[in-house]
Amino acid sequence: MVPLGWALQAAGHEVRVAVGPSLADAVTAAGLTPVVVRDDADLVGLSTAPALNSWHHQERWTSDWYGRPELLSPARREMYAALGRKQTAMAASMVDGVVDFARDWRPDLVVHDAVTFAGLVAGAVLGVPTVATLWGAIALPLHHRDLLTGEPSPEFAALFERFGVPPKLGPDLWLDPCPPGMSLPSPEPRLPYRYVPYNGPGAAPDWLREPADRPRVCVTWGITTGRIRTAGATDVFDQVVEAVSGLDAEIVFALSPAQREGLGALPAGARVVESLPLNLLLPSCAVVVHQGGGGTTMTAVRSGTPQLIVSPRPEQMMTGDRLERLGAARHLVRGELADDPVGATARLRTALLDLLADESGVRAASRLRADMLAQPAPASLLPHLETLVESGTPRPPHGTDPHVKAAS
Repeated sequence: MVPLGWALQAAGHEVRVAVGPSLADAVTAAGLTPVVVRDDADLVGLSTAPALNSWHHQERWTSDWYGRPELLSPARREMYAALGRKQTAMAASMVDGVVDFARDWRPDLVVHDAVTFAGLVAGAVLGVPTVATLWGAIALPLHHRDLLTGEPSPEFAALFERFGVPPKLGPDLWLDPCPPGMSLPSPEPRLPYRYVPYNGPGAAPDWLREPADRPRVCVTWGITTGRIRTAGATDVFDQVVEAVSGLDAEIVFALSPAQREGLGALPAGARVVESLPLNLLLPSCAVVVHQGGGGTTMTAVRSGTPQLIVSPRPEQMMTGDRLERLGAARHLVRGELADDPVGATARLRTALLDLLADESGVRAASRLRADMLAQPAPASLLPHLETLVESGTPRPPHGTDPHVKAAS
C-alpha cells in the first residue's frame, strides 16, 4: 500500500494511515503519516487459538478449493470460518478508533487492506467509498462470509450494528497488483495496476554492487511466521538450511534481527543480512526460497527471480500452485515436509537444483516480470479514485477543496 500512498501524496492529496502503536514508526519511515487508533491487537494469541492452531501447518489443499468450497471437509470449512472470526476480532479491536478518527478528519475515501474490515465499517459510517488492496496471488478474501452460502458471519455484522449501519460486504473497488497470469478469476470489479515493491528502508551494501561469482540463493522466512509459533508445528527451516549446505552457490539468509538471534549453525560461507530490503537483493539472485507470503512473492516476480515456495497455509499454497503452473517456481507444502523430516532435505535440495539448472524457469520468471512491468503504475489509479469520490458519494461538508483525503 505504501507506493499508492506515495502516489496520492505526490498528486497533492492528504493521506493518513490508521495503525496500532507497533506500526507507527514503520509508517513514518515510509514517508507517510501514521495515526495511532488502538492498542496493538494480540496477533499471536488470536492466530494460535485452538481452532486455528493447525491452520499454519496444513496438508495440501486442492488448488481450486476457493472457487469450489464444497470440496472442503466440514472441518476445513470450520477452520476457515475461524480465520474469519480472527480477522473480525482484530477489526473489532481497532474499529472504534478508526471511526472516531474518520468522523473528526472526514476523509473522502477509505483505502484498506483486503482483510482489514474496520475500513469497510468506517466507509459505511461516513457514507464514503472504500477501496481494498489485494496482495499476492490470492483470491478475493471472503473470510467474513460463509464459504457455501456467502452470508456474512454474525461477528462481522456486529461490527456495523454497533454504529447503527447495515453491513457493507465488500469495497466499492478492488485494486489488484497481480499480472494477468497470476490474477485469479473473480466476478468482483478489480482495477489492475503495477506492483511496486516496498520492503522497508535500507541501503545496498558494497558487496551487493559487485557481480556474484556463483549463483546467489536467497533464503528468507517471513517476519509474521517467526512471530507465530503454533503448537505441534514442525518448522522445516532446519531442513532448508541443510538443503542449501554444500551447494555450489552463494547463500544469503535475509532475516529479521529476531530471526537472526534464533539461528543455529549456518553453512560454511553463508551470508546473513538483517533488514535488507528484498527489492535490493533479489535482482541479483538465481533463486529465492520462502513461504509464499505476498510481499516476498510479488517482489520476486518484480525482480524476475525463480522461486522455491514452501507453503504453510492454503492461501500460500494457491500462490505456489499458480507460480508453478506458470513455470516460474517450484512448490512444496510445509506440512508434507514436516511429516517426513528425513526425506524433506532431499526433496528441498532436488527442487533447488532443478531451479538452478532450469533455463525455462528463468525464462518464465522473466516473462512474468515483463507482464508485471506492463501493468499501469500506481499513479494511474488516481483518476479512477478521484472519479469514484466525485461520482460515488456527495462531497463531505469540509469545503470545496478539490483534493482527496484518503485514510488507510
